[in-house]
Amino acid sequence: MHDPHHTKVEDPPTLPDVDKPGTILGVFVGVILLAAANIGLSVAGLGRIALPVQLAIGGVQAYLVAYYWMHMRRKDQVVTLSALSALFFMAILFVMVFSDYFTRPLVDTFMTGPEFHLRGR
Repeated sequence: MHDPHHTKVEDPPTLPDVDKPGTILGVFVGVILLAAANIGLSVAGLGRIALPVQLAIGGVQAYLVAYYWMHMRRKDQVVTLSALSALFFMAILFVMVFSDYFTRPLVDTFMTGPEFHLRGR
């Protein structure tokens, strides 16, 4: 007879998702070496190319952290949704910050009359 209270769980156990210690250590060492390279490049005096190179290194670090430690390689829908929602809210934050930053010169241009000088300069 079929028991209606006993249902089969579709999510496999998480034991196969446990990473090997060598993988965890390799990713950790990789992230630390990339951070050391980033610090070393900051004092190397690369000029205009320093920022794109350091952003590329930071992007590789973010990829390693997301892919291995956030388990994005598992392709679980909840993990993917969490990562996409974090990116969505980060995009909102950047839009708000940069809209304020880029409109500051406009505010300073329009607020030059004597009625805006509260301290009587």
